Amino acid sequence: MGYRSYLYLRKTGRNLYLFEANNSLPFFWITLIDKTILKKYFQDWQKSLAHQEAYNQQKFEQFSELNPTSITISEQALNMNSSKSRIFLQKHFPETIPLFDDFITYIKAQFETDDKLEIDITQLSAFYNSLNNFYNILDNELNAIEADNPADIKFLVIKDLIGQGTGFAMSENKEFSSFLSYQKELKNRNIAVIVEKQKFNKKSLIIAIILFLLCPVFSIIAYKMYKDEGLTAMIALIGILNLGFYYFSIWSLNKEINNFLEKRT
Repeated sequence: MGYRSYLYLRKTGRNLYLFEANNSLPFFWITLIDKTILKKYFQDWQKSLAHQEAYNQQKFEQFSELNPTSITISEQALNMNSSKSRIFLQKHFPETIPLFDDFITYIKAQFETDDKLEIDITQLSAFYNSLNNFYNILDNELNAIEADNPADIKFLVIKDLIGQGTGFAMSENKEFSSFLSYQKELKNRNIAVIVEKQKFNKKSLIIAIILFLLCPVFSIIAYKMYKDEGLTAMIALIGILNLGFYYFSIWSLNKEINNFLEKRT
C-alpha cells in the first residue's frame, strides 16, 4: 500500500480531501509553504512526539486534537507562496505552468471563510531516518526555490507531473480530474510508466546467452539429419525453429545489453 500523503481543506465539521500521493510529496504541495511554516510545523511535531512519550494514550489523543500534526497553510500564505513559486516555475520549468495554474486556481476556489489548507505527511515521514533528516530535505527544497537554483530541486519530476506535481485527485475532487491539463499529464504519465518498466533483468540476460549458445548445437543436429535423410518436413521444421531461436536470443541479448548500459549512465 505504501505511505500516503494528503492535501485537504480543513472545514468546520469536516475535511475536504483534494489530492493524495503515495510514497512521495508532490512538488506543487511544497510550493505552497515557506520556511517559516515548515519550521513551525516541525517544532509542533516534535512537541507532539514529546507529549506522546510523557503521557498516556488518552491524554495524547486529547493533545493531538488541539495540536494537529499537519502542515497548516492560510489563504494568505497560499496566495503569497504560490505566486512566488510560479515565478520560479515559469523561469525554469515552463512546461509545468498550465497544470500548476489550474491546481492553484482550483484550490483557491474551494476556500470558504476560516478554512485552512493542510498537508498531512505523517505517514511519509517513516521513509526517513529521523524527523530532523526529513526536515532538512524539505528545507533544502525551499532553499532551492528561494535561491533560484533549479539544479537543487529533487521532488519535481517533469515526466510525472501527477505523481510528483499535483498528486492524484481524490474521489471528492472529481471536478479537477476532468481538467484538460490534468488529463493530458495523466496520459503522459501512463506512457512514461510503460517506458520505465523496461529495466535490466540479469535472469533474462542469462537465459538469452544460454539460448544463443545452444543454437549452433541444433544447427549441427539439423545439418547431420539433412545429410542422412535429405530434406523432410521434420528437418525443415527444426531448421525454422532454430532460426527463430537465433533471432529471439540475439534480440533478447541486444535488449538486455541496452538496458544494462542505460542503467550505468
